Amino acid sequence: MTFRRSAIVAYVAATAVMLLGAAGFRVAVEQLNVFVVKKPVPLRGSLATIPPTLGRWERVGEDGQFSGALVEELGTSQYLDRTYAIDGDPEQGIASLHVAYYTGAIDDVPHIPERCWDAAGMRMTRPPETVGLDVDDADWSTESDLVNRATGESYRGIVVRHPVTGLEETVYMPIGPVEMTVTEFSPADNKRRRQTGGYFFIANGRTTPSAFGVRSLAFSLTDEFAYYCKVQVTTSSSTSDDESLDEYRAIASELVEELLPHLMKRLPRWPDYERRSESVRSGSDEE
Repeated sequence: MTFRRSAIVAYVAATAVMLLGAAGFRVAVEQLNVFVVKKPVPLRGSLATIPPTLGRWERVGEDGQFSGALVEELGTSQYLDRTYAIDGDPEQGIASLHVAYYTGAIDDVPHIPERCWDAAGMRMTRPPETVGLDVDDADWSTESDLVNRATGESYRGIVVRHPVTGLEETVYMPIGPVEMTVTEFSPADNKRRRQTGGYFFIANGRTTPSAFGVRSLAFSLTDEFAYYCKVQVTTSSSTSDDESLDEYRAIASELVEELLPHLMKRLPRWPDYERRSESVRSGSDEE
C-alpha cells in the first residue's frame, strides 16, 4: 500500500504537532503548579469508630453492611450506615446516618437521595431545598495562624476528648455554613409515609450542600490532594408539611452538631495538606 508524498508529509506534521503539544502541556502544568490528577488522602480513623453515643443519640441495632454490588454502586468501601435514637429509644425519635468518604478516583456525581430514591421507584413529595442547620459553634475557638488558603478564613478548633484514654485533641472544623439539601419522598409500598433525607458535603476542609459544589471545592486545579465526604440524615414520618420539615431540621441539627467533631477527627487534617502544597510551591519558586 503506497501513499502520496503530500499525505506522508501531512501525517508526520500532525504527529509532530501532537507530540509538541503534549510536551508543552506537561511543561505548562508543572510550571504553573497545576494538578490535574489528584493524590488520594487517607482517613485518619475508620468511620466505624465514630462513637455509638452522640449526645443523647444512641445507636440502635448493628451498623449496616452493604453487599459487594451496593459498594460498587456507592463507589467507596469507606462508609458508615447507622441508626440512632434518642436515649436509644426509637419511640422518642429516630434517624438514620449515612457517611461516605471518597478520595483518589474522585466521583464528581455523588450519590444523593433525589437520584437514588427516584431510581428505586419512590415518588418525590417535596422538591429539594437548601436548609440551614442550627449548629452551635460557640465552643469552636479561633486559630489565627491556620488559614484556609482558598477562602482566607481562619480555621476554628474544638477540643475532643477520647472516650477511653481521656486524652484531649484539638480538631479543626470545616470552613463554611452547615447547610443541607433536603428532599422528601414517599415509599412505593406505603404512600402515606414520608421519607425525608438531607445531605451536605465536606470537601478539602470546606462545606457545601450541593453535589455540584463538590466539583468546585475538591477539583481546584491548584490543590495537589483531594477528598470529599457526604453526610446524610434520613427520617420517616406520616405527614408532609412545614411542621414536619421543622421537625426534621431540629433532629438533623442536633445529630450533626454532636457528630461533626468526631467526624472531623477522622477526616484528613486539611491544614496539614495545605502546608504541604505550599511547600511544594515554595520549592518550585526557589528553583
